Amino acid sequence: MSRSSLREELKRRLREHLAVAKTHPPEESPLDVRSVAALPVSPTTIYKYGLNREINAVGQRQQENMWLSGAAIEQQFYTDRIRDLTAELQQERQRSKNLIARIAIMEANAARLGFDPEEMYKPILKPLRGVSRAGSGGKWHGRMKPRSI
Repeated sequence: MSRSSLREELKRRLREHLAVAKTHPPEESPLDVRSVAALPVSPTTIYKYGLNREINAVGQRQQENMWLSGAAIEQQFYTDRIRDLTAELQQERQRSKNLIARIAIMEANAARLGFDPEEMYKPILKPLRGVSRAGSGGKWHGRMKPRSI
């Protein structure tokens, strides 16, 4: 499993745990790095991926919401979810703008190099498969390889 997928899996599990623990009083389920490390994750890993900030922020909200009713906690959850989705939307918009800028640079370079930028969007033709190339001897096809001195 690659590190990025490990990080995403850890984030997903952590967010699930925090969503549940946030609704309980701090005495029942405290939110700090050590208590969250009860998940099969080392506290060092939590610090390494910078998840301690998220844990601390949710722990702070848990302390603030200690006296709120269930409806207020639910409202706060949806407000937080909207804020998270808005931030994610902003990231995707920025990613889209970066891709558009990259495509524009590619088209400008194509024009600068002297070929039509529209040629970049044509599909690549499939190679001819009618003739077998088995046993053809590699790329030299029976010719002598050049010697390096």
